[in-house]
Order: sequence, then C-alpha cells, then structure tokens
Amino acid sequence: MKTLSRAALAAILIASTSSVAIVAPAYAKKKEEAKAPGLQLSKEAREFAIKIDEAARAREAAPAEGKAQADAAYAAAVEANLPGLEGVAKNDDERYLAQAYRLQYEVIKMGSGGNDNAMAAPLDALLANPKTPKEAIGRYAFTRGNIAFNAKQYPVALSNYARAKEAGFTNPDLPLLMAKAKVLGGDPVGGIADIETAVTADRAAGKPVAEDLYTYAITALQKTNDNAAVQRWTRNWLHAYGTPKNWRTAIYVFGFQGAGAKRIDKKQRVDLFRLMRATNGLAGQDDYLEYAELTFSIGLGSETIAVLDEGKKNGKIPASSATATQFRADAVKQIATEGSLAAQETKANAAKTGTVAADTGDFCLGSGNYAKAIEMYRLALTKGSVDADEVNTHLGIALTATGDKPGAKEAFALVKNPPRNEIATLWTTWIDAPAAGAPAA
Repeated sequence: MKTLSRAALAAILIASTSSVAIVAPAYAKKKEEAKAPGLQLSKEAREFAIKIDEAARAREAAPAEGKAQADAAYAAAVEANLPGLEGVAKNDDERYLAQAYRLQYEVIKMGSGGNDNAMAAPLDALLANPKTPKEAIGRYAFTRGNIAFNAKQYPVALSNYARAKEAGFTNPDLPLLMAKAKVLGGDPVGGIADIETAVTADRAAGKPVAEDLYTYAITALQKTNDNAAVQRWTRNWLHAYGTPKNWRTAIYVFGFQGAGAKRIDKKQRVDLFRLMRATNGLAGQDDYLEYAELTFSIGLGSETIAVLDEGKKNGKIPASSATATQFRADAVKQIATEGSLAAQETKANAAKTGTVAADTGDFCLGSGNYAKAIEMYRLALTKGSVDADEVNTHLGIALTATGDKPGAKEAFALVKNPPRNEIATLWTTWIDAPAAGAPAA
C-alpha cells in the first residue's frame, strides 16, 4: 500500500473546490436575497471573486470536448484575480474564498506537472479557517496527511490523519497510513500495535488480511529488539500466506543475512536448511550446493549425498555440475571412514556419555532413517553430556518427519536458549501451519 499519487490527491480535492456560493448584489434581484446563506464579501473582494466564480461556473458547465479550453480560461481568470482577492481579504469569509480558489488553482497546476507540496499551504489555511465546511475537513486533512507523508514529515502526517479520522473521513488505507506514520516517525511499537488492531478487526469480521500488513510489520519489528514479536508476526504471516517462497524468505531473513547470519553457527544453519528443504523453499542450485557444503563440513556426508541426489532429481542441480559431482565423491569417502550404522550404534550404546549417540542420530537423520535417529537422540539425552538444545532440535525434526507432530512439538518446546529456541519455533510454526507436509526424505 502506497500513499496517494498526485492524480489521486487531485481527484479527492477537485470535487470540494468548485464554485463557491457568494452573496453578491450582481446576482440578487431582491434585497432579501442578499441575506441568503453564503459568503459575506466586501465590495472590493466581491469584484475579484465574481470574475473567478463566473469562470468556475463556465468550467463546470463546459462539455467534455471543451474541458481543456474551459480549464485554461478558468486558470487565466484565477491568475488574474486571485492575487487581488488575497490582497483585500479581511475576514474569515473572504480568506476562505481566497484559500479555496488557491487550492483549486494548485490542483489544476498539479494536473499539468505541478508540485503537490504547493497544496500544503492552502490546505493548512483551510483547515485552520472556521468557515471551511465541516464536510470538507476530513477530505482536506487526509490529503494534507498524504502530502506530509510523501515529504517524510511523519508527525505532521499523523496529526492530519488523526484529524481526518476524527472528522469521519473513511478510506481503506487510512489505518495503515496512520500506523506507518507512527513507525517511520519513531514509534514502531505504537505503529505495529495499530496494525495488530486492524488485523484483529479484519479477522473478527471474516475479512482477508492483506499480506503487506504482515510483511510491513515484520520488517518494522526487525529493527527493534523484540524478537518475540517478530516471531509472532512471522508465524501469523506464514499461517496465512505459507508459500514456499515466503518460507524461504522468512528462513533466509532470520538466519542468512544481516545480524542473523552473524549469530547462527554452521550446525544451526543446517537446521534452517533442513526446514527450507521441508517447506520446498530451496530455490535453485546455489541453495542445494551451499546446503551440501555445510553438511559435509560438519561431517554429515550422508545428508550431503541425499541433498545432492534430490537436487539432481528435481532438476535444480544440472547433471553436468562438476561441483556437485566432487561434493558427492568427497561425501562417499567421508562416510566410508565412519563405519557401518551397526558399528556406530554399538559404540553409542557402550559409551559413557551421549556424544556418540547424538552423532549417530545425526547420521541417521541425514540419510532419512528417522526411526533410528529418534532412538539415538533419546539415548543421547539419557546418557547426557550433550548439548540438549541441539539434540532436542534434531529429535523434533526427526519426529516431524515421521508425522508425530505432538511429539515433535514437545521436543521443540524443550529447546530453551537462543538462537536454537527461535529455530525450534520456526519448525513448530511449520508443524502448525495449514497443510504442512513432511520433510523430504
């Protein structure tokens, strides 16, 4: 959602700045008619105003084919008479008339390439004038807010948006514009709270929530230290718009760029790649090769092979890729040095600590032997002397792959420390998301 364009601003205003009722003897046939409702003008002001008003009426009455000519005639009449009217204006009536015509003149100029900032001064004057019709206040304030927003004058924008709302003006963009003005004006917490209120109201009314509400809130919150709020908004966004592309974006922003990339280690990044793979978010050869390289670097050759084979099978990795071929050959050699699964399992059972069992579980997880991985991870936790957060993360991933969602969520809930607990939350989000599937084997 963007602020209004110059054309839209003109469209809002043009309807409210047409000819203005003037009490003038030139139009009165009886003395009583001079007391009819309208603007009370002095003789000096009236002389200038009538000439502008006549041109305005002619412009309104002009047929479509004569519109350009009538606009030009009106602009010429304003140019010739408005400075005089502004110069003699002494009371609120006369000032209102001059301000209204000044605004319309700026709207016309804007349509031919003028600057919308030129409307700011007449709008401010009209909003301050007690003679401005109440029904126009909301429209004027909203337009003034948009001009200020476009100029990055966020406090000015917010105050005008608030006045438009108070005046009863309605526009579907107004709530988000107010929230964005707060965020950009230095109050991200207040702005996001407003967005959350709007989202809650839309949900309660059964209305679809626009995706840009979620993405804007997430982007704004990422600039704060409120990781819990980022996770909550990300969860809601992925539940509502859980496409593979969005999952990849969420994972990538969390752990592969900016501050996230600096605090995520290799093993944690592999767990993010596993989630990207599970959500069908691996975008192309680069993703597959980086994933394969990471798993090989931490001794998970079985997973390296599985990832490379999957990438070639689905066409993301070309069959001719020399890099993929070399990675796979190196992974095969790595696995050969580890011994059979039976031998690893025997060592894990005999070991005093859970380290060997955890490593064996990782080997099984990478090769798709989820049942054995679960068994080894539970053994590792029982024996102890392992990173419980890491093991519980991997246990949750293995349980997810078998379809045991309650068990997986229970394991993920045991992950306590950042950033692993945040990775576990992302996995839990996927488990709870509509139509969540199982990780690729």
